[in-house]
Amino acid sequence: MVIQVKPKIHPSSIVKTASFFQIPYQFFKKIPDLCFVKTLRLLILFCFVTILPLFGSAPIPTEKTTFQWKWKENQVLELNEYHDVFFRVGTKTVEREDKNRVVMKPKKCSSDSCLVNAFFDTYIRYGKTSGPFWKDKEFLSDFTLFRNGRYEVPNEFIMPNLRSFPSFPDTPVSVSDVWKLPAEESFDFSAERIRVKVLPEYTFQGIAPWSEGNYKGNCEKITYTYPIFYNKPEGEKMVPNVPYKIFGFASGTVFFNANRGVPEFKEVKLSYTFIYPNGTVQEANFHIKGVYFLRNQVNAKDKEAIKEDILEDLIVGYTGNPNQTGEWANGKPIDPKTTKPITLPNKNLNGENLGRITDTGEIPSPEKTTDPAKLPVTVRTSDDGIVFSLDSILFDFNDSKLKPDAETAVAKIAEILKKYPDREIRVSGHTDNIGKKEYNQKLSEERAKSVLHSLVDNHKMDEKHISFKGYADDIPIVANDTEENRHKNRRVEITLVLD
Repeated sequence: MVIQVKPKIHPSSIVKTASFFQIPYQFFKKIPDLCFVKTLRLLILFCFVTILPLFGSAPIPTEKTTFQWKWKENQVLELNEYHDVFFRVGTKTVEREDKNRVVMKPKKCSSDSCLVNAFFDTYIRYGKTSGPFWKDKEFLSDFTLFRNGRYEVPNEFIMPNLRSFPSFPDTPVSVSDVWKLPAEESFDFSAERIRVKVLPEYTFQGIAPWSEGNYKGNCEKITYTYPIFYNKPEGEKMVPNVPYKIFGFASGTVFFNANRGVPEFKEVKLSYTFIYPNGTVQEANFHIKGVYFLRNQVNAKDKEAIKEDILEDLIVGYTGNPNQTGEWANGKPIDPKTTKPITLPNKNLNGENLGRITDTGEIPSPEKTTDPAKLPVTVRTSDDGIVFSLDSILFDFNDSKLKPDAETAVAKIAEILKKYPDREIRVSGHTDNIGKKEYNQKLSEERAKSVLHSLVDNHKMDEKHISFKGYADDIPIVANDTEENRHKNRRVEITLVLD
């Protein structure tokens, strides 16, 4: 005979169990048969197996996100990318760091797309080392960017080489949703361009933080992966130094601000293997990180205003005699015509007047030994921004080392440039047309590097934002037909890039 014993379960145990699982105590009172279970552990197991799934099966409402570009025609999107690059051919390896600066301007926008004018500046430095970037190449491009992220790039343009990343579905997505949309990689070799179709798989990861150096944000995160494969079609002629087979893999993350409709940050890893007709096998790996900056376009009027501010800062920082005949009173310049102090405007940075120099409002004490007329710096506007032109008297004849007196000029320019920490700075060296081309090329590069090293080493400017290049006599500002003009062409220029 089996005797069933009705165990005594203290009410407090039921209360505690109900509280742990967040189930109303009355629920247990409505099921008296539970009192016939053999032990309290069976009761808990019953709750796990029978009751909890009922609560877990209830649908959890989730918000959906619509992704699309929201550009306007007066806006500029600038991308600063840094690449760690590794090449291997057999036992030989090469490591270098690349930098790309991409500036994209919508020329005309409609409800579904924008016609984009873009230019791409590329920079290189070899080895895993610090130091300046050497300005390498420039590319121009006009292409169509659709609101869903798809690109249409005419065949005559090389850039952008990664196209339609990321692309978005037409319908809103939830966290963990996955989608696939076609994209393209374009490889530009010396004798041929190869365009490879790929099919990335995207996953929406939700809102997440990102940071890179001094920059950070918090927005929608999308990850993607895709394989790469290309095989030259059968019957097509093999081309020397152009691979007939390419394969590899890519993975990427992009932080796209859905509210603003533009990306903020991206990180991409690309791995390729190229096989050439002569049997050479080349491996290439790229680790890319890029930060995006959205701003309004700077027009000619803005540049002129910035130039005037810079000229004032140069004068205020260097001399107590801005008008040659004026004098200083209590640290302020005197107008020689009225004998009254000149009030200099306080220049503040604001969204309506992008690029204006910030200032504390204080006027530095004058350097009594410095005459502005003798300062070997001129300032002008250009298509790229504001150009500081340093006279060749900063250097000894046929020498690339800065004279001690030149540091005063470079120091003040550095002070001004620091007010634009996110802007690109380019240092370029120029010569006249006297002498051999090879010699002038080397001299122009060395002089540019001397100024760059002064900015970085002596004035602690961020070398990631500075590059150099020597142009020899390729870019004269006046004809090399007189000694006076040749003197003007012998110069080092520092360009504050505004566009």
